[in-house]
Amino acid sequence: MKKVLVPFIVVGLLFMAPISFGQQCGSDANSYFIHTEGTAEVTGQNDSATISVAVVTEGKNLDRVSSDNASRTKAVLRALKDLNIQNLKLETLNYRVTPQKDYKARPPVIKGYEVHNSVLVTLEKFAPEDLSKYVSQIVGKALANGANNVNHIQFYIKNKEPLEREALTLATQEAIDRAKILAKAAGVKLKRIASISTRPTLMPPRPQMMRKAAMDTEAAAMAPPIEIGESEIRVQVTLAYEIE
Repeated sequence: MKKVLVPFIVVGLLFMAPISFGQQCGSDANSYFIHTEGTAEVTGQNDSATISVAVVTEGKNLDRVSSDNASRTKAVLRALKDLNIQNLKLETLNYRVTPQKDYKARPPVIKGYEVHNSVLVTLEKFAPEDLSKYVSQIVGKALANGANNVNHIQFYIKNKEPLEREALTLATQEAIDRAKILAKAAGVKLKRIASISTRPTLMPPRPQMMRKAAMDTEAAAMAPPIEIGESEIRVQVTLAYEIE
């Protein structure tokens, strides 16, 4: 269910958005214009998500640490696949090995290694209840099978075009209405729209950050319910109306 948040934005624009009367750049010297703006913000329910989890292992022996990390990462991937979630996408990325140095020694010496391997999980086009349930299951399963770091959980809308069209319609109508009000107040007539432009702005989704987790199997299996939230699209339309 989507919500349209317009009234407060419209009120703000009536007082703050640039309004001008004058000649359009490059137009006939005898032509005059009213310039107005309209802005609309449309909110829609998120239907997709990315979850980034990681396996981080540490130790003195690089071969042993790397082998342990690889085993745990495979266990995480296997557990997530066993969830049998339709269209689930899995990708391993951001594999890195970081030497840990003892800076008290002169010169500094390597005292161990940290191996980091991330798994990116993508879910797209799900109903809100299913998306929330699956994200919770994925986090729980990953932590229960070797992951010890949840980097982020980010929700978004897969197809934003319908929302953008709605926002464009609302913003354009707002700009036109404001031009009509100005023309009436100034005692002039609107002739035609000489130019129109838009600046769509997608409000970036806010990732849910989670701190590094060191959880036992029982605790990890009890992943909390997760609210998927909404995303916003804001559009600004600028009009130049020729007047007579």
